[in-house]
Amino acid sequence: MNWQILRKYIRGQCSEQELRQLGEWLQEQPANEDFFEFFIEHWQSNEEVDFEVDAQEAWKHFKRKQDIASSSDTREFPAAIQSKRSYAVHGNRSKQRKGYWYSLAAAAIILIAGLYGVSQYVVDLQSSDVNKMEAQEITTSKAQRIKLKLSDGTLVTLNAESVLKIPEDYGISSRTLHLQGEAFFDVKHEEHRPFVVHTPKGYVKDLGTQFNVMAYDSSRIEVAVKEGLASIGEIKKDKTLNDLVELTPNKLGVLEKEGGLTVSDIKDMKLFTGWAEGQLVFRKTPFPEVVERLERWFDIESVIKDSSLRKRTLTATYDNMPLNEVLQVVAISIHASYERHNGTVTFRDENINTN
Repeated sequence: MNWQILRKYIRGQCSEQELRQLGEWLQEQPANEDFFEFFIEHWQSNEEVDFEVDAQEAWKHFKRKQDIASSSDTREFPAAIQSKRSYAVHGNRSKQRKGYWYSLAAAAIILIAGLYGVSQYVVDLQSSDVNKMEAQEITTSKAQRIKLKLSDGTLVTLNAESVLKIPEDYGISSRTLHLQGEAFFDVKHEEHRPFVVHTPKGYVKDLGTQFNVMAYDSSRIEVAVKEGLASIGEIKKDKTLNDLVELTPNKLGVLEKEGGLTVSDIKDMKLFTGWAEGQLVFRKTPFPEVVERLERWFDIESVIKDSSLRKRTLTATYDNMPLNEVLQVVAISIHASYERHNGTVTFRDENINTN
């Protein structure tokens, strides 16, 4: 490992090639991820932002501590992993904000996840001291997906272009989250502390379940229940919750802008939850919707040149496939051609002569 890359990353000076090198190194073994967090924690613990850390010496120190921990069958993690932090996965980071350096660590892991499709990394948000919890906002950009472990043991997989807000009192008297975008929840059920997800349009209450919530459109909420039970309801103007319907496994509930609720059977759950496992799943999906999901998944822009393509649908499953392969198969499936230029993909109907 080129230790200069770690110091350059801290200062925001890494090139794309250096970020890729860092990503490859993090993927080599779990100990590298542990050290990355250990290294960031050392920066965080020093009050001087320009404090120079010898990364190679830090690695030796870390290995010594790891060897001691291994000999006693215990594993030592940085304190920052076990405390509540504020994660912002976008630019605009203030060096004065508490938890700045650890936010950098979280952002790096998510960035690398976006580059390499590593969506299974778990950021542990558990706290050993519930009295010191801080409000959190986790934001993902295009091509970024991340798994979170909340303080109560609930697992959340956050999709690209999503925002999850966790109030500072989460897990004390209530368990309420705010979501804009899409997330899959594997909830640790507690009868006396209901788990509630608020969206701009409505809310979902856990009754002991695994469910997916899609709320990219502020006027619509879509809930697919994989296991257990969940109730979907509307948030009234006075902010009170109105229970509308209880959803059982393999049921899809959709709450529309006007307040109308529809419930239908789910024939293929992967269509709603496959993304959390790295799969792009389409079932007779209109091509404009396919393109929208590809943009979010791969961080690209797209242009549909011929209106005839908008009427076509796609049925396919792409399991952790790179962009080039996905584009090739999509084009063949819908009888289209495509061109890539500067991050933009242009689709044309192959049956139309452009000459």
